[in-house]
This record gives sequence, structure tokens and C-alpha cells, in this order.
Amino acid sequence: MSAIRDLPEQLDDIATKLLSYGFGLRKDVGDVWILTYPPGDTSGLTQVAFFEPELGIGLLRVLRAEEEKLDVLHRYEQFDRQWGSIVYGNTPGDTTIAAAGCGPTSLAIVLQYLMNNGSRPRDACYAVAPPETSAYAATHGRVSGRGTAGDPMIRGIRQRWPEFDGSRVTLDEATGLLEEGRLVIFLCHACNGYSRSQPLHREPNVFYNGHYMVLAGVEGARGPDQLFYVVDPGRNARNAMRAIKRRELQAHTGGFWWVYRKGEPSERVSHLPDDAPALGAP
Repeated sequence: MSAIRDLPEQLDDIATKLLSYGFGLRKDVGDVWILTYPPGDTSGLTQVAFFEPELGIGLLRVLRAEEEKLDVLHRYEQFDRQWGSIVYGNTPGDTTIAAAGCGPTSLAIVLQYLMNNGSRPRDACYAVAPPETSAYAATHGRVSGRGTAGDPMIRGIRQRWPEFDGSRVTLDEATGLLEEGRLVIFLCHACNGYSRSQPLHREPNVFYNGHYMVLAGVEGARGPDQLFYVVDPGRNARNAMRAIKRRELQAHTGGFWWVYRKGEPSERVSHLPDDAPALGAP
């Protein structure tokens, strides 16, 4: 049951994080919810109101904006000079994190968030970055000359980070998790999406042939134009994919994986068996 009276249970994690950042949330008259901002918030806002049908989307938008501002949901870039030239793999001829490390870099984005977001005690924070996840994935999914296989990379997480586990999920399960504020890793195959500067009524302007990224939110009805937020480690902030539509995820993906903290209600998803190798590298 949520700690906030009358709050839908699926929004509890989102609300808990917002409260940890100094926001307040209460239900007003009727089906109106009032979100109050921390004093002196840089947005200039003091409060916003949401009708209950829009509450989930509204709270998640505010949370992701706050996490981006505070760099809590950190978008690692696989080509960063700190690690881009590091060889990813243990076989002669293996390429670098910049060339083939989108899988472990996406995993680093998710683990870093889980280890440091507002639902954890402040003194429990610690860092994980692409060199660490790439060293792990070198023996858990790296396929020389072809990229990364998602299933072994996710299946072995608890061996390296015992606090966490992961499983393959369906698109519908991923959508439900995203509505609750979770993150989901996905592999695109010849998929198209939108950069920050591209209006959604125009044609997509970001294309990847094979690339791992992270889904960080969803809004709209479950139809072809349902919109998903993307955290893309493969390009700079201006050119990275920031959104993708459901039609692309239905037709051009090689899998979805949920990484979660031990003790979360993982029985809510089907835990699909490992599929044929899902390989992806930019």
C-alpha cells in the first residue's frame, strides 16, 4: 500500500523518489492531485495540478526532468574519452567500448540509477561505470566481431552484483514497468527514433542498425503512436535518440530486459526463457 493516501499503488515508487527530492504530493477535492515543488526550484514553479487519469504521466515527466537536472539518471556515452578506447572483450581483435560497448554501457546506466536514485538511502550510493560493466560483459555476453548477446549479459548480473537480478520481458510487460518508473534495456534492430530537436509529427531522424539503449518512460494509449522515452549511450546529447514509438519497438527490436533489485516483486513478469542470441552493437 502506498504511503500517500489514495495514491495508486503502481505510482508509489515514482512518488517516493519525488518526495526524496523535496516535492510534496496530496489529493485535493475530487480527482485532482497537487504536486508542490521544493522551495526555490529552478523551474520557477511552486505547484502543479493533475487530474487522476493524467497523474502517472505527469509525475513521471516531473521525476525524469528532476533526475536529469540532478544527473541522477546519468546518460553514459560509450565513446567518452575516459573509456571509449578500452578494449571490450578478451579475444584478439576485439574492438573497443566506443565501437561495440552499447550493451554494457546501457547496463551501466541502469545499475548506476538503481544504486543511486532517490529510493535508496543517501549513504548507500556508489558508482558503476562502463569500464566495470564492460569487464563483466566480456565474459557474459560478448561475441567477438558481432557485439553483445543480451540474455547472458542480464542473466549473470547477480554473480557480479548480488543485490540485483534481471530477466527478459515482453513489450507489454516492459510498458507496465515503465509506467511505474522502472528502466528497461532494449535492443533495436534497424529502428528509427527522434532526437531532442526533432518534432514528433515529423519523420524520425535517428537510425540504428543494431544498438542497445534504455527505455525510461512511456505515455499515451497502447497503440502504434505510443511514445517511449529513450536514454541512448551511442551519440552526443544533441544527436542521441530521445524518443521512439511503439510501432518501432514492435517491429524492430531484439529483446527487452528488466534489471531489478533483489526483493522486488519479480513474479509480476513472465521471465521469458533465453531466446536465440540477440546481438547488438552500433
